[in-house]
Amino acid sequence: MNNRIRRSDGLMPDEKAGLYGIEALSDAELLALIIRSGTKGVSVSELSGRIIQELGGSIGGIVSLATDTLDSLHGVGQAKKMQITAIGELSRRIWRSRRDLRTPLTSSAEVYEFFREDLRHAETEEVHLALLDVKCCLLRHEPLTKGTLRSSPVSPREVFETALRCRAASFILLHNHPSGDCSPSKEDFAITKTLHSLGKSMQLPMLDHIIVGNPGYYSFKDAGNI
Repeated sequence: MNNRIRRSDGLMPDEKAGLYGIEALSDAELLALIIRSGTKGVSVSELSGRIIQELGGSIGGIVSLATDTLDSLHGVGQAKKMQITAIGELSRRIWRSRRDLRTPLTSSAEVYEFFREDLRHAETEEVHLALLDVKCCLLRHEPLTKGTLRSSPVSPREVFETALRCRAASFILLHNHPSGDCSPSKEDFAITKTLHSLGKSMQLPMLDHIIVGNPGYYSFKDAGNI
C-alpha cells in the first residue's frame, strides 16, 4: 500500500509545496512531509492528523513534546519519535539563536518576548532565573526547578548563590503555568515577596517575577506587586 499522503485536490505535500510554496501546507501536511510514511493500516495523512490532535490541535506543542506522549499512538515507532522531537528541539535552537544577548531587558514585554519559547509550551511548571548586568543585559539564563512552586519550591539560597557567583547586578524570576492561565497563585506571591525582600537587603535587586502563560504573561512589577 502506498502510504504517501495525498490530499483531496490530488496533490501530495511535496507537489503542493512545489506549486504553491511550503507556506501553503497545513500543519498536518508539513508533518507528513517530514515523517514521509505511515504504517500498516494507517496512512501518513491519518498519522499526522492524530499527532496534531495529540498536540492539542496546534503544531506549537511540538516544541516541548515528550517522547512518551507519542507512545499511545499506533504507527509512531522509535524512528518517528526521534524525527518529531527533533523538530521541537530544532525550533527551540532556532529561536535561541535569534536572540541578541546585547539587547537590554528593560520591560516585562521585552523579557517575555526573550524567554517565551523556553517556557510557554512546557508541559510541567518550570522556574528559570535571568541574571542581568548593570545595563540589564543577560549574563546568564539558569533553569532552577521543574514541577510546581508548591512541590518544587524555589530555594532563595540557590537564587542568590547563583547570582553572586555570576556577579549579577540584578535578576528576574520567570516561570510558566502549563494550564496557560498566567494568574499568580498564593505560592507565586509568597516566593516573590521573599526574594524581593532579600534582594533589597543584599543590594541585589529582583526586578520582576514574570509568569508565562499561553498566550500572554503576568508581571508582578507591572501589577504593582514589587
